[in-house]
Amino acid sequence: MTWLRAFEAAARTSSFTAAAAELNLTSGAISYQIRALEAHLGFALFERLPRGVRLTSMGVAYLPPVRKAFEELADSTVGLFGGSERTQITVHAPVSLAALWLAPRLPAFRLANPLIDVRLASVIWDNAVLDEATDLEIRYGTGHWHGYRSERLLNQNILAVCSPRVLKAARATGGHSQLLERQAIHIMGYENHWLTVRQNLQLTDMPASPLPIVDTTIAALELAAAGAGVALAHRLFLDGYLSTRRLVFALPDEFADNNSYFVITPERPQRVRQEVQQFRDWLLAVAQQEAHKRN
Repeated sequence: MTWLRAFEAAARTSSFTAAAAELNLTSGAISYQIRALEAHLGFALFERLPRGVRLTSMGVAYLPPVRKAFEELADSTVGLFGGSERTQITVHAPVSLAALWLAPRLPAFRLANPLIDVRLASVIWDNAVLDEATDLEIRYGTGHWHGYRSERLLNQNILAVCSPRVLKAARATGGHSQLLERQAIHIMGYENHWLTVRQNLQLTDMPASPLPIVDTTIAALELAAAGAGVALAHRLFLDGYLSTRRLVFALPDEFADNNSYFVITPERPQRVRQEVQQFRDWLLAVAQQEAHKRN
């Protein structure tokens, strides 16, 4: 059992040092336990790298049944004796969604589930390779990713926003079309948003913008709030900006988005852990309640 605990922690953290800190051991002790397990099995489970470790193909195959065994043991213990130990789940989400929508709502989950610690990691680009350390992920797209189960979380219209000063200047010097053509802030990976706006407004091809191209919605909104130009974003990101009037609507129209945000979980052989299921159910319920309020 000690060997297996060391293996699971090292696989989840990709580090003997991090596994040692989690289990209150030395990294040398973790390394010794992993070597003992590998000797017992007759296979290498980790590749030792200059920084951290990586599972071998046998390690990848062995991790799911080990996790399943621990999860079933934990659930049986809770069922028989009640739960008192803290658990942790790892959640990945796009940077802007994590910062502007999910993070402000996490205290409510913590209040309702004080024994579940949420480790929130924000990402810019989706990782196509299954990450065994991730329990749940939020992704933006069509809902179809190989190796994942997905449930729609949020579908939001696209809105154009800018600073009050930029909007005032646009009205005085030529209107909205000129504003869009000359001061469009582009976000890498979301180029189709501007295409949607142009098609809906029947505008000609948009000339190249002299403004910086950014890789997150947060960066685009901050540029817009600083008076750089017009950004496109989903409404869920805009509450704080609109309430303080750092941003205002550059256009009265809203534009439908064919893509959505999805809650996804890896299609692992074992069932989803109880605490992960609780977080997923809470997340979907929060999104549904907010959608009802808007409607």
